[in-house]
Amino acid sequence: MKAFLLAFGVGLLLAGASGAQAYHRFWARCNYDAPTFMTTMTRDAGQDYSNAARYEGYQWGGGCWNYDDVDSYPYDPPGDASTHGEGGDCSGLTFKTWRESTDQWRDGRYYWRALRNVHGPYTAGGFKSGQGAPNHTVNKSTAGVMDAFASDTHIGMVFFRTLYGGDQIVEAKCEACGTNIFYRTYRSDPNYGGVGRWGWTG
Repeated sequence: MKAFLLAFGVGLLLAGASGAQAYHRFWARCNYDAPTFMTTMTRDAGQDYSNAARYEGYQWGGGCWNYDDVDSYPYDPPGDASTHGEGGDCSGLTFKTWRESTDQWRDGRYYWRALRNVHGPYTAGGFKSGQGAPNHTVNKSTAGVMDAFASDTHIGMVFFRTLYGGDQIVEAKCEACGTNIFYRTYRSDPNYGGVGRWGWTG
């Protein structure tokens, strides 16, 4: 009986360890390096940065990915940052693409490497209201490349503006869909407002 109980206990420990590893591995690859201060920030560079994040994962509250074009930990439980999966969420991707500071009063340009695990201080709702020194609201009809549309719960950046009522939007959308470019009609959706970032140099 003692042998059975010992084996059962070891089995439980191993099962718990493997379950924990499933949710706590990817962030171990991430770093906390300081960003690089930049004197320039072009919309083309913003497109390149966000486009490179395509096919990476989505992690609520996250901001770290590795550019291997696959979500290393898909289908984590949504809304739980403790799962430590790969990818940014919608506001984390926007924060890093827009080269923002973790200090809301700074409007400088800060380049964050993909494996730097940083989300930034803004939620989608914060972006929508133009919160923080770098951000402001814009008229949706004039929003262009690398401006964004934000609701209280989601934000996506304009990758290409189209002539057909919608736009190509680059966004970290959900656990099941990851980060990609999607055709969206946020411009005509009353739940979404236009958002811009001060400081583009071209």
